[in-house]
Amino acid sequence: MRKILVLCLSTLMFVGGVILPASVAADHSVPGVTRTEVEGYDNWGYQGGPPSTTKITCPGGVLIGPPFDCSDSPTDRLHFRDGAGWSCTTSNDPRMSGVGLYTSNGNFDASSNGHVWGEFKIVPMVGCDKDAVYSEEYMDFVEYATSFWVGTWNGQRQFDSDKNAWVGEIKFGSKGVGGDLDGLHFKGTMWITTYTPFPMPYEYIFPYELILPDGTRPFDMPEAEFVGIIKE
Repeated sequence: MRKILVLCLSTLMFVGGVILPASVAADHSVPGVTRTEVEGYDNWGYQGGPPSTTKITCPGGVLIGPPFDCSDSPTDRLHFRDGAGWSCTTSNDPRMSGVGLYTSNGNFDASSNGHVWGEFKIVPMVGCDKDAVYSEEYMDFVEYATSFWVGTWNGQRQFDSDKNAWVGEIKFGSKGVGGDLDGLHFKGTMWITTYTPFPMPYEYIFPYELILPDGTRPFDMPEAEFVGIIKE
């Protein structure tokens, strides 16, 4: 999900991520297990992303891009592999707030709908800045972290005519490694709203000066919201 460009916007109807207080309760089905509900959002970084060897192909045809045109293919299908990007993850639980690093793959049909999947790593920290240059601010921090989440994600991207946008519903799971995260597990669902056939960060689409009637600045809007449970 550089962000090999896995996100976008057009009618400006964003599914907002409202952060609610954490709810912690004992899981009576398994003695000694505690589940913490987590809600948050993901705001993609767009500068100085992690190195990647992204490959984009058009089954039965030849890629004409940019903008990633597979119109010469009899099926208009587009496949991409080994994309990479980063994000700032913010939630109501500091253990699930920090710098995120992810890989992305997908198979899109002629309508830019399809299966998407990849891996991710989240390193907790305070004050992640999505406007920062990743290679300068966070690359070493993420690479040499001793406590982090690591996991996989997969889901389906589908055009939503009500929003005039593509919405990806993603299931993801991870385990904690090192420090206070060691032995913890996190599972959740993420909804990513994108507004172009081949997704890209909102910063690539909207000028910083654009402000909507409700005061929202699309340039700064997070591309995704999520909910999940930390199990310990």
